[in-house]
Amino acid sequence: MTIGAPKYLDSKVQTLSGNLTLTVNSERLNSLDPGGSGRNVTLPAVANGLRCDIQNTADGSEDLAVKNSGGTTIVTVSQNEDVSLLCDGTTWMVNLSKGAT
Repeated sequence: MTIGAPKYLDSKVQTLSGNLTLTVNSERLNSLDPGGSGRNVTLPAVANGLRCDIQNTADGSEDLAVKNSGGTTIVTVSQNEDVSLLCDGTTWMVNLSKGAT
């Protein structure tokens, strides 16, 4: 389903070869391997109730810089970390979880 209308286990596992732009039609759960380099993940424009979860499954020290639609980094997700993002219609709120080392 979509970031705006989540469905149980609506997820995507992906190895990136470049930056990623999510839309309101993107999966809610995103398990991402940056693919050997740090990558940018851009969120859709703010709208009340949007939610997105991103997990960095890198096999090395590759970061995911999560940016708002204006290009400002709101959180950096390192290897073995995940983040839950929730939008209140004005801003993206961040809950970053550190993984096991």
